[in-house]
Amino acid sequence: MDTSAPEAPATDHRPARGLGVLGWIVIGGFAAVLAGGWAVIMANVGQTPGIQSQTIAWDVRDDRTVTITYQIAKPKDETVRCVVDAYDERFVILASHDVTVPAGRTGLSATETLTTPRRATGARVKDCRVAARG
Repeated sequence: MDTSAPEAPATDHRPARGLGVLGWIVIGGFAAVLAGGWAVIMANVGQTPGIQSQTIAWDVRDDRTVTITYQIAKPKDETVRCVVDAYDERFVILASHDVTVPAGRTGLSATETLTTPRRATGARVKDCRVAARG
């Protein structure tokens, strides 16, 4: 009868190999592609392709009136609706006006005068979207 302890299994005493330089380059390249794609997505959130709006200037005329000059560019075959509004120092909307640029036009340059209940601090054109087709 053998009373000796069982023999330990043979082990490989070579050090574990990491990813190596090539592995880290592949992982880094993959991460860079993902980060770049995410940056493009985040840069375009809330925008509608082919529609551009720009506030050119605004003028607070008095405590109840603000004038805004703006431009909207769009595809000729789309009807686009935007909002022109005036706001106070806390960005509370004081007055707004819907603007429609009909199909058949590539854009609009206009000046609007908004009447506000109290003094505005600014005005802008925003929220341009293709109008629902009906």
